[in-house]
Amino acid sequence: MWLRVAAAAIAICLGVPALAQPAGQPGLPELVRTKHRTFAIPFRIPKSEDPDAEAAPQKVVLNVSTDMGVSWQAAGEAAPTATSFNYRAETDGEYWFRLRAVDKKGRSRGGEGPDIRVLVDAAGPRLAGRVWKGADGEIVCRYAAADDSLKLESLKVEYRGPGDNGWKSVAAQAVLARESPAHLVGEEIWWAGEKVTTLTVRIAITDSSGNQATKQFTLEPTDPGVDQAALAKEIGVPALPDQPFADAAQSPAMTSIPGSAVQGLAMQGPAATATGPADTHRGWAAESAGTWSDGQPATPPPAAAGPGRSVLVRPANSSAAGLLPQAGPRPAPQRQPLGDTGIAQSATGNSLEYRGRPLQLTKSRRFAWDYDVPSTRPATGQLRAELWTTQDGGVTWQRSAVDNDGRSPIDVTLPASGLYGVRLEMVADAADDGGPRSGAAPDAWVGVDEDPPQVELVAISRDESTPSGALVIRYVVRDPLIAPRAVRLLYSPNADGPWATITDGIDNQGEHRWAPDKSVPAKVHIRAEATDLAGNLGAATSPDEISIAAPRFGGRLGGLRPLPTAP
Repeated sequence: MWLRVAAAAIAICLGVPALAQPAGQPGLPELVRTKHRTFAIPFRIPKSEDPDAEAAPQKVVLNVSTDMGVSWQAAGEAAPTATSFNYRAETDGEYWFRLRAVDKKGRSRGGEGPDIRVLVDAAGPRLAGRVWKGADGEIVCRYAAADDSLKLESLKVEYRGPGDNGWKSVAAQAVLARESPAHLVGEEIWWAGEKVTTLTVRIAITDSSGNQATKQFTLEPTDPGVDQAALAKEIGVPALPDQPFADAAQSPAMTSIPGSAVQGLAMQGPAATATGPADTHRGWAAESAGTWSDGQPATPPPAAAGPGRSVLVRPANSSAAGLLPQAGPRPAPQRQPLGDTGIAQSATGNSLEYRGRPLQLTKSRRFAWDYDVPSTRPATGQLRAELWTTQDGGVTWQRSAVDNDGRSPIDVTLPASGLYGVRLEMVADAADDGGPRSGAAPDAWVGVDEDPPQVELVAISRDESTPSGALVIRYVVRDPLIAPRAVRLLYSPNADGPWATITDGIDNQGEHRWAPDKSVPAKVHIRAEATDLAGNLGAATSPDEISIAAPRFGGRLGGLRPLPTAP
Protein backbone atom coordinates (compact mmCIF):
# COMPACT_ATOMS: atom_id res chain seq x y z
CA MET A 1 0.00 0.00 0.00
CA TRP A 2 1.29 3.43 -0.94
CA LEU A 3 1.17 6.20 1.58
CA ARG A 4 2.00 9.88 1.38
CA VAL A 5 4.02 10.74 4.47
CA ALA A 6 3.69 14.52 4.23
CA ALA A 7 0.65 16.75 4.07
CA ALA A 8 2.70 19.71 2.82
CA ALA A 9 5.37 19.23 0.19
CA ILE A 10 8.94 20.17 1.02
CA ALA A 11 10.16 23.25 -0.76
CA ILE A 12 13.77 23.09 -1.95
CA CYS A 13 15.44 25.82 -3.92
CA LEU A 14 18.32 28.26 -3.60
CA GLY A 15 18.68 29.10 0.06
CA VAL A 16 15.21 27.89 1.07
CA PRO A 17 15.28 25.76 4.23
CA ALA A 18 13.87 22.31 3.86
CA LEU A 19 11.35 22.28 6.68
CA ALA A 20 10.39 24.39 9.67
CA GLN A 21 11.88 22.91 12.84
CA PRO A 22 9.57 22.13 15.74
CA ALA A 23 10.28 23.64 19.13
CA GLY A 24 12.09 21.37 21.56
CA GLN A 25 14.11 19.53 18.85
CA PRO A 26 16.40 22.07 17.23
CA GLY A 27 17.79 21.03 13.85
CA LEU A 28 15.53 18.01 13.37
CA PRO A 29 12.12 17.80 11.69
CA GLU A 30 9.33 16.08 13.53
CA LEU A 31 9.26 12.29 13.36
CA VAL A 32 6.58 10.83 11.09
CA ARG A 33 5.29 7.42 12.18
CA THR A 34 3.81 4.89 9.75
CA LYS A 35 3.03 1.19 9.73
CA HIS A 36 3.48 1.01 5.93
CA ARG A 37 6.84 0.08 4.42
CA THR A 38 6.00 1.64 1.07
CA PHE A 39 5.24 5.34 1.00
CA ALA A 40 5.57 8.51 -1.08
CA ILE A 41 7.65 11.55 -0.16
CA PRO A 42 6.18 14.67 -1.82
CA PHE A 43 8.24 17.71 -2.70
CA ARG A 44 7.85 20.97 -4.58
CA ILE A 45 10.37 22.88 -6.70
CA PRO A 46 9.41 26.54 -7.20
CA LYS A 47 9.34 27.49 -10.88
CA SER A 48 12.46 29.25 -12.09
CA GLU A 49 12.03 32.66 -13.76
CA ASP A 50 14.61 31.64 -16.34
CA PRO A 51 14.58 27.86 -17.00
CA ASP A 52 17.76 28.20 -19.12
CA ALA A 53 19.76 29.90 -16.35
CA GLU A 54 22.72 27.98 -14.96
CA ALA A 55 21.21 28.03 -11.46
CA ALA A 56 17.89 26.59 -12.61
CA PRO A 57 17.22 23.12 -11.04
CA GLN A 58 17.79 20.26 -13.48
CA LYS A 59 16.97 17.34 -11.20
CA VAL A 60 16.06 16.47 -7.63
CA VAL A 61 18.10 13.88 -5.72
CA LEU A 62 16.81 11.89 -2.76
CA ASN A 63 19.28 10.59 -0.18
CA VAL A 64 18.48 8.26 2.71
CA SER A 65 20.23 7.52 5.99
CA THR A 66 19.49 4.55 8.23
CA ASP A 67 22.05 5.49 10.92
CA MET A 68 20.73 8.88 12.08
CA GLY A 69 22.68 10.90 9.50
CA VAL A 70 26.11 9.31 9.99
CA SER A 71 26.11 8.14 6.38
CA TRP A 72 23.90 8.85 3.37
CA GLN A 73 23.06 6.76 0.30
CA ALA A 74 21.40 7.71 -2.98
CA ALA A 75 17.74 6.68 -3.03
CA GLY A 76 16.48 8.13 -6.31
CA GLU A 77 16.39 10.99 -8.82
CA ALA A 78 13.46 12.88 -10.31
CA ALA A 79 12.80 15.73 -12.69
CA PRO A 80 12.06 19.16 -11.18
CA THR A 81 8.50 18.87 -12.49
CA ALA A 82 7.85 15.72 -10.45
CA THR A 83 5.92 15.96 -7.21
CA SER A 84 7.08 12.99 -5.13
CA PHE A 85 9.48 10.10 -4.63
CA ASN A 86 8.29 6.57 -3.98
CA TYR A 87 10.30 4.67 -1.38
CA ARG A 88 10.17 1.15 -0.02
CA ALA A 89 11.75 0.36 3.36
CA GLU A 90 13.16 -3.14 3.60
CA THR A 91 12.93 -3.32 7.41
CA ASP A 92 11.38 -1.46 10.32
CA GLY A 93 13.40 1.43 11.72
CA GLU A 94 13.99 5.17 11.55
CA TYR A 95 14.80 6.60 8.11
CA TRP A 96 16.15 10.08 7.42
CA PHE A 97 15.55 11.60 3.98
CA ARG A 98 17.31 14.56 2.41
CA LEU A 99 16.25 16.19 -0.86
CA ARG A 100 18.54 18.39 -2.95
CA ALA A 101 18.05 20.32 -6.17
CA VAL A 102 20.95 20.09 -8.64
CA ASP A 103 21.58 22.84 -11.24
CA LYS A 104 23.37 22.71 -14.62
CA LYS A 105 26.82 23.03 -13.02
CA GLY A 106 26.13 20.12 -10.65
CA ARG A 107 25.71 22.35 -7.61
CA SER A 108 23.35 21.05 -4.93
CA ARG A 109 20.85 23.20 -3.08
CA GLY A 110 18.99 22.19 0.04
CA GLY A 111 19.36 21.72 3.75
CA GLU A 112 22.37 20.01 5.33
CA GLY A 113 20.32 17.85 7.67
CA PRO A 114 17.31 15.63 7.08
CA ASP A 115 14.18 17.07 5.52
CA ILE A 116 11.92 14.25 6.72
CA ARG A 117 12.32 11.62 9.46
CA VAL A 118 10.12 8.56 9.05
CA LEU A 119 9.76 5.77 11.61
CA VAL A 120 8.58 2.62 9.87
CA ASP A 121 6.80 0.33 12.30
CA ALA A 122 5.07 -2.43 10.36
CA ALA A 123 5.55 -5.20 12.93
CA GLY A 124 3.35 -5.63 15.96
CA PRO A 125 4.56 -5.97 19.56
CA ARG A 126 6.24 -9.19 20.67
CA LEU A 127 4.42 -11.03 23.46
CA ALA A 128 5.36 -13.87 25.79
CA GLY A 129 3.67 -15.25 28.88
CA ARG A 130 2.84 -18.19 31.14
CA VAL A 131 -0.20 -18.94 33.28
CA TRP A 132 -0.40 -21.51 36.08
CA LYS A 133 -2.26 -22.46 39.25
CA GLY A 134 -0.56 -21.50 42.51
CA ALA A 135 -0.31 -23.42 45.78
CA ASP A 136 -3.40 -21.69 47.23
CA GLY A 137 -5.51 -22.23 44.11
CA GLU A 138 -4.85 -18.75 42.70
CA ILE A 139 -4.31 -18.17 38.99
CA VAL A 140 -0.94 -16.58 38.24
CA CYS A 141 -0.16 -15.00 34.87
CA ARG A 142 3.32 -13.64 34.17
CA TYR A 143 3.89 -11.86 30.86
CA ALA A 144 6.17 -9.50 28.93
CA ALA A 145 5.90 -7.45 25.74
CA ALA A 146 8.36 -5.46 23.66
CA ASP A 147 8.13 -2.96 20.83
CA ASP A 148 9.65 0.37 19.83
CA SER A 149 6.50 2.17 20.98
CA LEU A 150 4.17 0.21 23.24
CA LYS A 151 0.91 1.83 24.33
CA LEU A 152 0.62 0.73 27.94
CA GLU A 153 -2.98 1.92 28.18
CA SER A 154 -4.00 -0.54 25.43
CA LEU A 155 -3.01 -3.62 27.47
CA LYS A 156 -5.83 -6.12 28.03
CA VAL A 157 -5.65 -9.33 30.09
CA GLU A 158 -8.70 -11.61 29.89
CA TYR A 159 -9.48 -15.21 30.79
CA ARG A 160 -12.13 -17.80 30.01
CA GLY A 161 -12.95 -21.16 31.57
CA PRO A 162 -14.71 -24.16 30.00
CA GLY A 163 -18.16 -23.05 31.19
CA ASP A 164 -17.78 -19.33 30.50
CA ASN A 165 -19.80 -17.77 27.69
CA GLY A 166 -17.33 -14.94 27.12
CA TRP A 167 -14.03 -13.46 28.23
CA LYS A 168 -13.63 -11.99 31.72
CA SER A 169 -11.33 -9.01 32.25
CA VAL A 170 -8.48 -8.84 34.76
CA ALA A 171 -7.43 -5.45 36.17
CA ALA A 172 -3.91 -5.51 34.70
CA GLN A 173 -1.19 -3.16 35.92
CA ALA A 174 1.98 -3.68 33.92
CA VAL A 175 5.26 -1.79 34.30
CA LEU A 176 7.52 -0.26 31.64
CA ALA A 177 10.86 -1.78 32.68
CA ARG A 178 12.92 -0.59 29.70
CA GLU A 179 12.37 2.15 27.14
CA SER A 180 14.44 1.24 24.09
CA PRO A 181 12.92 -0.93 22.88
CA ALA A 182 9.93 -0.44 25.15
CA HIS A 183 9.79 -3.50 27.41
CA LEU A 184 6.62 -4.11 29.42
CA VAL A 185 6.51 -6.64 32.26
CA GLY A 186 3.68 -7.73 34.52
CA GLU A 187 2.25 -10.41 36.79
CA GLU A 188 -1.45 -10.69 37.57
CA ILE A 189 -3.09 -12.94 40.19
CA TRP A 190 -6.75 -13.80 40.64
CA TRP A 191 -9.01 -16.62 41.84
CA ALA A 192 -11.26 -18.44 39.38
CA GLY A 193 -12.69 -21.13 41.68
CA GLU A 194 -11.34 -24.11 43.61
CA LYS A 195 -12.09 -26.76 40.97
CA VAL A 196 -10.62 -24.98 37.97
CA THR A 197 -8.31 -27.28 36.01
CA THR A 198 -8.42 -25.70 32.56
CA LEU A 199 -8.28 -22.03 31.68
CA THR A 200 -7.26 -19.84 28.73
CA VAL A 201 -5.75 -16.39 29.14
CA ARG A 202 -5.76 -13.87 26.30
CA ILE A 203 -3.37 -10.88 26.30
CA ALA A 204 -3.55 -8.04 23.75
CA ILE A 205 -1.50 -4.88 23.35
CA THR A 206 -1.07 -2.23 20.65
CA ASP A 207 1.86 -0.05 19.60
CA SER A 208 1.71 3.64 18.68
CA SER A 209 1.42 2.80 14.98
CA GLY A 210 -1.78 0.82 15.53
CA ASN A 211 -0.28 -2.67 15.23
CA GLN A 212 -1.92 -5.07 17.67
CA ALA A 213 -0.51 -8.31 19.04
CA THR A 214 -2.77 -10.93 20.67
CA LYS A 215 -1.72 -14.23 22.22
CA GLN A 216 -3.50 -16.94 24.18
CA PHE A 217 -1.94 -19.04 26.94
CA THR A 218 -3.34 -22.21 28.53
CA LEU A 219 -3.25 -23.04 32.23
CA GLU A 220 -0.29 -25.07 33.47
CA PRO A 221 -0.89 -27.23 36.56
CA THR A 222 2.20 -26.02 38.44
CA ASP A 223 4.63 -23.12 38.44
CA PRO A 224 6.80 -23.53 35.30
CA GLY A 225 9.63 -21.59 36.97
CA VAL A 226 9.77 -18.99 34.19
CA ASP A 227 10.96 -15.58 35.39
CA GLN A 228 10.91 -12.24 33.60
CA ALA A 229 14.49 -12.74 32.37
CA ALA A 230 13.41 -15.88 30.51
CA LEU A 231 10.40 -14.09 29.02
CA ALA A 232 12.62 -11.18 27.97
CA LYS A 233 14.93 -13.61 26.18
CA GLU A 234 11.97 -15.19 24.45
CA ILE A 235 10.89 -11.86 22.91
CA GLY A 236 14.44 -10.75 22.14
CA VAL A 237 14.89 -8.10 24.82
CA PRO A 238 18.21 -7.96 26.72
CA ALA A 239 18.14 -8.44 30.47
CA LEU A 240 18.12 -5.35 32.67
CA PRO A 241 21.74 -4.42 33.53
CA ASP A 242 22.91 -4.90 37.13
CA GLN A 243 19.41 -4.62 38.55
CA PRO A 244 17.02 -7.29 39.83
CA PHE A 245 13.64 -7.45 38.18
CA ALA A 246 11.87 -6.54 41.41
CA ASP A 247 13.66 -3.20 41.57
CA ALA A 248 13.09 -2.54 37.90
CA ALA A 249 9.39 -3.19 38.14
CA GLN A 250 9.02 -0.72 40.98
CA SER A 251 10.97 2.02 39.22
CA PRO A 252 9.30 4.75 37.17
CA ALA A 253 10.09 4.84 33.50
CA MET A 254 12.40 7.73 32.70
CA THR A 255 12.94 8.82 29.13
CA SER A 256 15.05 11.43 27.47
CA ILE A 257 14.44 15.17 27.58
CA PRO A 258 14.04 16.27 23.94
CA GLY A 259 16.18 19.24 23.04
CA SER A 260 18.18 19.14 26.27
CA ALA A 261 21.73 18.06 27.01
CA VAL A 262 20.54 16.06 29.99
CA GLN A 263 18.47 12.97 29.26
CA GLY A 264 17.06 10.00 31.16
CA LEU A 265 17.83 8.76 34.66
CA ALA A 266 18.71 5.17 35.45
CA MET A 267 18.89 4.14 39.09
CA GLN A 268 22.04 2.39 40.27
CA GLY A 269 22.35 -0.14 43.03
CA PRO A 270 19.51 -1.53 45.15
CA ALA A 271 16.66 0.90 45.60
CA ALA A 272 14.62 0.82 48.79
CA THR A 273 11.17 -0.55 48.03
CA ALA A 274 8.48 0.22 50.57
CA THR A 275 6.09 -2.63 51.32
CA GLY A 276 4.03 -0.88 53.98
CA PRO A 277 3.12 2.59 55.18
CA ALA A 278 5.91 4.62 56.70
CA ASP A 279 5.63 5.62 60.37
CA THR A 280 6.46 9.19 59.46
CA HIS A 281 6.79 11.04 56.18
CA ARG A 282 10.00 13.00 56.40
CA GLY A 283 9.22 15.31 53.49
CA TRP A 284 11.74 16.77 51.09
CA ALA A 285 14.80 18.74 52.08
CA ALA A 286 13.75 21.45 49.66
CA GLU A 287 10.19 21.68 50.97
CA SER A 288 8.66 24.46 53.02
CA ALA A 289 5.34 24.21 54.85
CA GLY A 290 4.47 20.93 53.18
CA THR A 291 4.87 22.16 49.59
CA TRP A 292 7.70 22.28 47.11
CA SER A 293 10.10 25.19 47.45
CA ASP A 294 13.20 25.99 45.47
CA GLY A 295 13.93 29.38 47.01
CA GLN A 296 11.79 31.20 44.46
CA PRO A 297 8.38 32.87 44.89
CA ALA A 298 5.52 30.42 45.24
CA THR A 299 3.88 31.67 42.03
CA PRO A 300 5.71 30.22 39.02
CA PRO A 301 6.57 32.52 36.13
CA PRO A 302 4.30 32.42 33.10
CA ALA A 303 5.16 29.62 30.71
CA ALA A 304 6.97 30.57 27.54
CA ALA A 305 4.97 30.55 24.33
CA GLY A 306 5.07 27.41 22.27
CA PRO A 307 5.40 23.77 23.34
CA GLY A 308 7.69 23.22 26.31
CA ARG A 309 10.20 20.45 26.80
CA SER A 310 8.99 17.52 28.80
CA VAL A 311 10.07 14.25 30.36
CA LEU A 312 8.37 10.87 30.55
CA VAL A 313 7.46 11.35 26.89
CA ARG A 314 6.14 8.40 24.98
CA PRO A 315 6.04 8.50 21.14
CA ALA A 316 2.94 10.34 20.02
CA ASN A 317 0.68 9.38 17.15
CA SER A 318 0.76 11.59 14.08
CA SER A 319 -2.33 13.67 13.40
CA ALA A 320 -3.50 11.26 10.71
CA ALA A 321 -2.38 7.85 9.53
CA GLY A 322 1.19 8.48 8.46
CA LEU A 323 0.65 12.15 7.66
CA LEU A 324 3.16 14.87 8.48
CA PRO A 325 1.40 17.83 10.12
CA GLN A 326 1.63 21.21 8.42
CA ALA A 327 4.82 23.11 9.24
CA GLY A 328 4.42 26.07 11.54
CA PRO A 329 3.94 26.90 15.22
CA ARG A 330 1.77 24.64 17.32
CA PRO A 331 -0.36 25.59 20.29
CA ALA A 332 1.15 24.64 23.63
CA PRO A 333 -0.54 21.61 25.23
CA GLN A 334 -2.69 22.36 28.24
CA ARG A 335 -0.90 21.81 31.53
CA GLN A 336 -2.72 20.42 34.55
CA PRO A 337 -1.27 21.05 38.05
CA LEU A 338 -0.84 18.09 40.38
CA GLY A 339 -2.05 19.27 43.78
CA ASP A 340 -0.07 22.11 45.33
CA THR A 341 3.36 20.74 44.39
CA GLY A 342 3.88 23.05 41.42
CA ILE A 343 4.28 20.04 39.10
CA ALA A 344 2.35 20.31 35.86
CA GLN A 345 1.17 17.35 33.84
CA SER A 346 0.15 17.64 30.21
CA ALA A 347 -3.40 16.94 29.11
CA THR A 348 -2.23 13.60 27.69
CA GLY A 349 -0.52 12.66 30.95
CA ASN A 350 2.74 11.87 29.13
CA SER A 351 4.97 14.61 30.52
CA LEU A 352 5.98 16.30 33.76
CA GLU A 353 7.25 19.84 34.15
CA TYR A 354 8.14 22.17 37.01
CA ARG A 355 8.27 25.94 36.54
CA GLY A 356 8.22 25.41 32.78
CA ARG A 357 11.25 23.07 32.77
CA PRO A 358 11.50 19.27 32.45
CA LEU A 359 11.20 17.33 35.70
CA GLN A 360 12.65 13.89 36.46
CA LEU A 361 11.52 12.02 39.58
CA THR A 362 13.37 9.13 41.19
CA LYS A 363 13.28 7.24 44.47
CA SER A 364 17.05 6.74 44.56
CA ARG A 365 19.70 9.32 45.45
CA ARG A 366 22.21 7.42 43.28
CA PHE A 367 21.59 7.18 39.54
CA ALA A 368 23.15 7.49 36.10
CA TRP A 369 21.97 10.36 33.87
CA ASP A 370 22.35 10.24 30.10
CA TYR A 371 23.40 13.39 28.26
CA ASP A 372 24.28 14.63 24.78
CA VAL A 373 27.31 16.61 23.62
CA PRO A 374 26.42 19.17 20.91
CA SER A 375 27.77 18.20 17.50
CA THR A 376 28.83 21.81 16.85
CA ARG A 377 31.15 23.06 19.61
CA PRO A 378 34.40 25.00 19.91
CA ALA A 379 37.58 23.02 19.32
CA THR A 380 38.70 22.92 22.94
CA GLY A 381 40.13 19.41 23.05
CA GLN A 382 39.06 16.90 25.66
CA LEU A 383 35.88 17.87 27.55
CA ARG A 384 34.50 16.75 30.86
CA ALA A 385 30.86 16.90 31.93
CA GLU A 386 29.90 18.63 35.18
CA LEU A 387 26.44 18.43 36.72
CA TRP A 388 25.64 21.41 38.94
CA THR A 389 22.69 21.51 41.33
CA THR A 390 20.86 24.19 43.30
CA GLN A 391 18.24 24.05 46.04
CA ASP A 392 17.69 27.80 46.39
CA GLY A 393 16.46 28.70 42.93
CA GLY A 394 19.91 29.31 41.41
CA VAL A 395 21.33 31.64 44.08
CA THR A 396 24.05 29.11 44.89
CA TRP A 397 25.27 26.15 42.86
CA GLN A 398 27.11 22.99 43.91
CA ARG A 399 29.06 20.67 41.64
CA SER A 400 27.37 17.34 42.31
CA ALA A 401 28.95 15.07 39.68
CA VAL A 402 31.81 14.99 37.18
CA ASP A 403 32.26 12.74 34.16
CA ASN A 404 35.91 13.11 33.15
CA ASP A 405 35.71 11.24 29.84
CA GLY A 406 32.92 13.49 28.52
CA ARG A 407 30.91 10.50 27.34
CA SER A 408 27.38 9.74 28.51
CA PRO A 409 26.24 8.81 31.12
CA ILE A 410 27.27 10.77 34.21
CA ASP A 411 26.99 9.02 37.59
CA VAL A 412 25.28 11.15 40.23
CA THR A 413 24.95 10.77 44.00
CA LEU A 414 22.86 13.43 45.76
CA PRO A 415 23.23 14.04 49.50
CA ALA A 416 19.56 13.82 50.49
CA SER A 417 15.98 13.68 49.31
CA GLY A 418 14.71 16.92 47.88
CA LEU A 419 14.09 19.02 44.80
CA TYR A 420 17.16 20.06 42.82
CA GLY A 421 17.54 22.43 39.91
CA VAL A 422 20.24 21.15 37.55
CA ARG A 423 22.54 22.43 34.81
CA LEU A 424 24.97 20.36 32.74
CA GLU A 425 28.18 22.10 31.63
CA MET A 426 30.81 20.78 29.24
CA VAL A 427 34.21 22.05 30.40
CA ALA A 428 37.69 21.81 28.91
CA ASP A 429 40.11 19.80 31.06
CA ALA A 430 42.21 22.82 31.98
CA ALA A 431 39.24 25.08 32.76
CA ASP A 432 37.77 25.63 36.20
CA ASP A 433 35.53 28.69 36.18
CA GLY A 434 33.45 27.79 39.23
CA GLY A 435 30.24 26.71 37.53
CA PRO A 436 27.03 28.62 36.79
CA ARG A 437 26.71 32.23 37.89
CA SER A 438 24.51 33.09 40.84
CA GLY A 439 20.98 33.67 39.58
CA ALA A 440 21.30 31.32 36.59
CA ALA A 441 18.07 29.43 35.97
CA PRO A 442 18.02 25.61 36.05
CA ASP A 443 17.79 23.82 32.71
CA ALA A 444 15.86 20.96 34.30
CA TRP A 445 14.77 19.61 37.68
CA VAL A 446 15.29 16.34 39.49
CA GLY A 447 13.29 15.29 42.52
CA VAL A 448 14.53 12.59 44.88
CA ASP A 449 11.73 11.09 46.96
CA GLU A 450 12.66 8.10 49.15
CA ASP A 451 9.44 8.00 51.21
CA PRO A 452 6.50 5.74 50.30
CA PRO A 453 2.94 7.04 50.46
CA GLN A 454 1.10 6.65 53.76
CA VAL A 455 -1.79 4.27 53.11
CA GLU A 456 -4.52 3.62 55.66
CA LEU A 457 -7.47 1.23 55.57
CA VAL A 458 -9.96 3.29 57.53
CA ALA A 459 -12.77 0.70 57.72
CA ILE A 460 -14.08 -2.43 56.05
CA SER A 461 -17.80 -3.03 56.58
CA ARG A 462 -20.70 -4.83 54.98
CA ASP A 463 -23.52 -2.96 53.26
CA GLU A 464 -26.58 -4.71 54.69
CA SER A 465 -28.88 -2.70 52.45
CA THR A 466 -27.85 -4.71 49.38
CA PRO A 467 -28.96 -8.33 48.78
CA SER A 468 -25.38 -9.39 48.07
CA GLY A 469 -24.04 -7.77 51.21
CA ALA A 470 -21.25 -5.98 49.33
CA LEU A 471 -18.13 -5.02 51.26
CA VAL A 472 -17.46 -1.30 51.65
CA ILE A 473 -13.73 -0.56 51.80
CA ARG A 474 -12.79 2.91 53.07
CA TYR A 475 -9.21 4.11 52.65
CA VAL A 476 -7.02 7.21 52.51
CA VAL A 477 -3.57 7.96 51.03
CA ARG A 478 -1.26 10.80 52.06
CA ASP A 479 1.78 11.84 49.99
CA PRO A 480 2.86 15.21 48.55
CA LEU A 481 3.80 13.55 45.25
CA ILE A 482 0.91 11.17 44.80
CA ALA A 483 -0.34 10.71 41.25
CA PRO A 484 -4.05 11.10 40.51
CA ARG A 485 -6.07 7.88 40.96
CA ALA A 486 -3.07 5.90 42.16
CA VAL A 487 -4.84 3.41 44.47
CA ARG A 488 -5.15 -0.30 43.89
CA LEU A 489 -7.21 -2.67 46.08
CA LEU A 490 -6.32 -6.35 46.37
CA TYR A 491 -7.31 -9.49 48.28
CA SER A 492 -5.76 -12.80 49.33
CA PRO A 493 -6.63 -15.64 51.71
CA ASN A 494 -3.16 -15.17 53.26
CA ALA A 495 -1.88 -12.07 55.05
CA ASP A 496 1.37 -12.19 53.04
CA GLY A 497 -0.26 -12.85 49.65
CA PRO A 498 -0.21 -13.69 46.79
CA TRP A 499 -2.56 -10.81 46.00
CA ALA A 500 -5.31 -10.60 43.41
CA THR A 501 -6.68 -7.30 42.15
CA ILE A 502 -10.12 -6.07 43.16
CA THR A 503 -9.79 -2.78 41.27
CA ASP A 504 -7.14 -0.20 40.40
CA GLY A 505 -6.88 3.38 39.20
CA ILE A 506 -9.33 4.67 41.81
CA ASP A 507 -9.36 7.93 43.78
CA ASN A 508 -6.71 8.43 46.43
CA GLN A 509 -9.31 8.85 49.17
CA GLY A 510 -12.80 7.47 49.50
CA GLU A 511 -14.59 4.15 49.48
CA HIS A 512 -15.11 1.25 47.12
CA ARG A 513 -18.00 -1.23 47.09
CA TRP A 514 -16.96 -4.79 46.26
CA ALA A 515 -19.37 -7.64 45.54
CA PRO A 516 -17.13 -10.76 45.37
CA ASP A 517 -18.18 -13.60 43.09
CA LYS A 518 -18.23 -17.27 44.04
CA SER A 519 -14.61 -17.83 42.98
CA VAL A 520 -13.30 -15.67 45.85
CA PRO A 521 -12.20 -17.62 48.98
CA ALA A 522 -14.56 -17.53 51.98
CA LYS A 523 -12.19 -15.42 54.11
CA VAL A 524 -9.65 -12.95 52.79
CA HIS A 525 -7.33 -10.15 53.79
CA ILE A 526 -7.78 -6.78 52.07
CA ARG A 527 -4.80 -4.70 50.93
CA ALA A 528 -4.61 -1.13 49.61
CA GLU A 529 -1.58 0.02 47.59
CA ALA A 530 -0.56 3.39 46.16
CA THR A 531 2.47 4.46 44.13
CA ASP A 532 3.74 8.05 44.08
CA LEU A 533 5.20 9.88 41.10
CA ALA A 534 8.72 8.76 42.02
CA GLY A 535 7.76 5.09 42.06
CA ASN A 536 7.64 4.50 45.82
CA LEU A 537 5.06 1.91 46.84
CA GLY A 538 3.05 2.27 50.05
CA ALA A 539 0.55 -0.30 51.30
CA ALA A 540 -1.74 -1.24 54.17
CA THR A 541 -3.16 -4.71 54.87
CA SER A 542 -6.12 -5.65 57.07
CA PRO A 543 -4.71 -7.52 60.10
CA ASP A 544 -7.76 -9.78 60.45
CA GLU A 545 -9.54 -11.99 57.96
CA ILE A 546 -12.68 -10.59 56.39
CA SER A 547 -15.59 -12.98 55.88
CA ILE A 548 -16.78 -12.86 52.28
CA ALA A 549 -19.85 -15.06 52.66
CA ALA A 550 -23.11 -13.28 53.41
CA PRO A 551 -23.91 -13.48 57.15
CA ARG A 552 -26.13 -16.32 58.44
CA PHE A 553 -28.50 -16.03 61.41
CA GLY A 554 -30.74 -18.44 63.28
CA GLY A 555 -34.51 -18.73 62.82
CA ARG A 556 -37.26 -19.96 65.21
CA LEU A 557 -39.14 -23.17 64.46
CA GLY A 558 -42.92 -23.29 64.79
CA GLY A 559 -45.38 -26.20 64.89
CA LEU A 560 -45.42 -29.22 62.57
CA ARG A 561 -48.08 -29.73 59.93
CA PRO A 562 -48.41 -33.26 58.57
CA LEU A 563 -48.52 -33.53 54.79
CA PRO A 564 -50.97 -35.78 52.94
CA THR A 565 -49.70 -39.27 52.28
CA ALA A 566 -48.86 -39.86 48.67
CA PRO A 567 -51.24 -42.37 46.97
